[in-house]
Amino acid sequence: MKPIGVVVSGSSPVNVPIHVYKGCENQVMEEAFVIIKDDEKNTDYFGVIRSLRMNDPLLNQSQRSSIIDNPELAKQGREVVFETSYVRVLGVLQPNGQLTPPRQPPAPRSEVYLVESPRDVKLALETGLELGEHKFSRIRIPLKPEALKYHVGVVGATGTGKSKLVVALVNEVLEKTDWKVLVFDHSGQDYVNVPGFEGKVLDASEITLDLESIAEYLKKEISAKEAGEDALYVSLILYILSKGDLRKFSESQDRSITEFAKGVEGKVEVSISENKVGEALEKMPVLLETVDLEEEMKKVKWETSSLVKLFETVINIVAGKSTSKRKYVTFMSLQKEYIESLNKRRISSRDILERLEKDRLVVLDLSTVRQEERKYVVYSVLRRIWDRIDEAKKPVNTLVVVDEAHNYACYQGCYPSSSIIERTAREGRKWGLGLVLASQRMIDFSTDVRNNINTFFFSKLQTPGDLDNLKGVLDLGGVEYDDLAILATREFYFAGLGNPLKYPVLIEVKQV
Repeated sequence: MKPIGVVVSGSSPVNVPIHVYKGCENQVMEEAFVIIKDDEKNTDYFGVIRSLRMNDPLLNQSQRSSIIDNPELAKQGREVVFETSYVRVLGVLQPNGQLTPPRQPPAPRSEVYLVESPRDVKLALETGLELGEHKFSRIRIPLKPEALKYHVGVVGATGTGKSKLVVALVNEVLEKTDWKVLVFDHSGQDYVNVPGFEGKVLDASEITLDLESIAEYLKKEISAKEAGEDALYVSLILYILSKGDLRKFSESQDRSITEFAKGVEGKVEVSISENKVGEALEKMPVLLETVDLEEEMKKVKWETSSLVKLFETVINIVAGKSTSKRKYVTFMSLQKEYIESLNKRRISSRDILERLEKDRLVVLDLSTVRQEERKYVVYSVLRRIWDRIDEAKKPVNTLVVVDEAHNYACYQGCYPSSSIIERTAREGRKWGLGLVLASQRMIDFSTDVRNNINTFFFSKLQTPGDLDNLKGVLDLGGVEYDDLAILATREFYFAGLGNPLKYPVLIEVKQV
């Protein structure tokens, strides 16, 4: 190791001011690792360079100098210029390579040595998931696997390499743990075509939504409230049970409720009877106890005019004299594109989880459905995972990656996906259900989500407000907004619970 400076007065156990030796200025970089050798205490401190500053005692910002009046003097006396910095102490280096918390500051005049390669220091870091190396020393800094269940945030502006970091993480998880990985790809560009992910991609437009998700989406689109909401929910159940065949509700038909549930192939124009619908409503609770709605939905022929006709009949029964009935029916008829898109959906959330158990990796391409629908896909699949947890009360050991997570976990406008992501952030650690939320905007995350992410990778940020939000949940160890602005692609600060060095350090993500 090469000596590059000396400790000066004013050090604390974690922040140590140093002066850089003359001639070493070009070798000392911000975020470089160093070792401070305190011979008086026979102690080695391991730390990282922060806040490099060049100083000239003859040129002070607040005082006029003769050099200002005599520019020819500027090139003279440069030997008095010196460089200062702070070392953020990461720990006291023990003979076995372990780092222990610093309790005393290093003494002034202790020499500072630059760590230029992994050979320069015996550092016993825990084995884990290797996403990259320290930018300058090339020391590998692994992510602790146990930190996965405490959730990971990947934050950076467009072009910083968030998806490359996430791909590296997914590959490491699949290779070194027994966890499964479910990826929600917002744009259909970052994970769908990754080498090794072939054959693991599912089209979101082919995924059946659960009844609640379909009802919630249509409720929002038609602005249904109270009686209209009830009528919508009931209509969907009856429609699913009939597989889209409405002849059961015609006075000319007299089949049993069991035959009605089996349905009839083909499209039939019928005149719906309120009496028949009323009879079906009375028997519906009993029938629902013996029918798997999720499987029944795969068999439904969705036809807008038929569903609207049934909805109109049901709302006449349950809404009475409501003045909003006509409005609801009209708005419902405008949902043709969405309703008939349900005909393509033949992959259930149960199918997805079975495939996840088998292949350990599933990527859902959300780009094939409209923005608003994507939230319901995320909600529906995550809700199925929670249903399994609630039933079995066993860990699921699953990592859920949400790309462009500010569209799904924000504090306003992200319902219903935000509600299920918030539950996962709060309770997932108990059941081995971890989140990786990749986003351009930390500031848009809901408070429940933000406060429950315990490991962060962050690069260039869009606004200083994003860094302020990070400061609210992390000790940034002196990292400032200006430090982020100069980062290149695939350069991230690694901070939080999953970082064995505790404080933020700069890594370069490996090529994938």
